[in-house]
Amino acid sequence: MNRFASSWRASGAAVLAAANLFVGAIPAFAQYADLDRADWKEDVAPPPPAYSTQRLIDIDMPRASSVRMGIDPATITINHQTGIVRYVAVARGPSAVNATYEGIRCATGEYRVYARQVQGGDWSPNTDERWLSMRGQTAVMVQHPGRLAQGGLCIGTGTRQTVPEMVRELKSGNQSLYY
Repeated sequence: MNRFASSWRASGAAVLAAANLFVGAIPAFAQYADLDRADWKEDVAPPPPAYSTQRLIDIDMPRASSVRMGIDPATITINHQTGIVRYVAVARGPSAVNATYEGIRCATGEYRVYARQVQGGDWSPNTDERWLSMRGQTAVMVQHPGRLAQGGLCIGTGTRQTVPEMVRELKSGNQSLYY
């Protein structure tokens, strides 16, 4: 076999392998195809789960912020039918510890707050039911959903498949810039 034929055969095998990988990925991404439709309906959010400040994974925030944000990995849930990832985020400042129960829609790059807790008190439901864009947020206290999406909850416009996968990505510190 001459050098050209050998090279062509190796290139053809690489192209075939890449095509098989792409075709194999289609079912995984197909589940997200309808999650950004206008007739999408949100499921009823369960009550905020219990969280611990001892388990928090820090969220990379701007250096100028005196508030540290974290997510309790034990509170992360995925609803693959709606494409919503829910979690408890905890803000720790010099004089207060507050929490929010939130959801992210990777398909649309949006988030919403379901409830707030101030200084370990009772959860207060958020009356604003709108989904807000994660893109272009400049206020420090609303940057964390986008950072969570980039840091491991989302993969492109889809959710990661499992909570352990999300936790591993969040702990790795790698961020993919999707929002």
